[in-house]
Amino acid sequence: MEQLEPASPRTAEPAEQAGPASPRTAEPAEQAGPAAPPLLHARAARIAVDDVVAIDALTAATRGDRVLCAGDAGALFAALTGVPFSSLRRPAQAGAADDASGGAPGEARVVAGRLEVAGRDVARTAHRAASGAAPLDPPLPLAWTADAYVGWGARLAGASPRAAAEMVAPALARVGLAASRKRALSALALPERRALVLAQAIVTAPAVLIAEDPLVGLDGAAAAFVLAALAGATEGRGALLTAARLDVEGPRGALVRGATDVLVLAGGELAFSGTFAEIAAGSRLYAVTVRTNAALLREELAARGIALRGGPVRFAAALPEGATTRDVVLAATRCRAAIVELTPLF
Repeated sequence: MEQLEPASPRTAEPAEQAGPASPRTAEPAEQAGPAAPPLLHARAARIAVDDVVAIDALTAATRGDRVLCAGDAGALFAALTGVPFSSLRRPAQAGAADDASGGAPGEARVVAGRLEVAGRDVARTAHRAASGAAPLDPPLPLAWTADAYVGWGARLAGASPRAAAEMVAPALARVGLAASRKRALSALALPERRALVLAQAIVTAPAVLIAEDPLVGLDGAAAAFVLAALAGATEGRGALLTAARLDVEGPRGALVRGATDVLVLAGGELAFSGTFAEIAAGSRLYAVTVRTNAALLREELAARGIALRGGPVRFAAALPEGATTRDVVLAATRCRAAIVELTPLF
């Protein structure tokens, strides 16, 4: 964390004598400080998992403090948090084994370009001190109590035993687990376990919470509980959430509606970057893979009112009301563009 310079002491000015107030020249207003860096900023970032490129040429700059990364965002989450990545991750079910990884996990890292969280370099792990990670359904020591788990999270982050003990209760209260401090983790239901992981992620009061697909597999009261935990965990800090699917309905729809920025990753590339307002405007987004004549296809679709974003091979086509995938196919036929994939993103 950057240290603030101590304020220099000021000598108190003598009180003015009674009498008519003398006119004063208005002092110029203090200039606003530099704008805060984007919560997530990427410039041609390449992320590899065990030396195999998973995301290439990622370029984006978010505008707000609630960022939702949907689609193939697993490698991005792993690079941001240091949590080993497995493409076969699946949500845990109540009563199922706690190991939610289905395959050998790999190390994800930034190997080219630049990736920053709140202005801090991810490749050099400079962002770790200002962020807390909440992976999806990690293995838990089931014999431990909730306060022991969260307390050890604080100690592993560098807090002293005494300071860690004082941090536990506020963190658990934020996520709705104030009454569960002494409960064994084996007695917690799946939504409570996800809230617990959020509590550990924020126990040291990081500036940014990075959470992996917190609502996957949940609905009804279970989803509502985790949504409330998320609201408490993200109050007063930036949030960077991932979701395998971009649903505008149901519980996940609340994440989309509350996001200031929505990024959709597909096939290792950025397919869409925008806001919920753009999604709600009636457009439907399709992932399009174009092998030849992509530039001509972009021009042809623009003439039909269809925006084609991304590239050079993977794109996203936003279809406005009245347009269909047939328009995309007809445009490709007209300019002899080879489309090998056309699938809905939302």
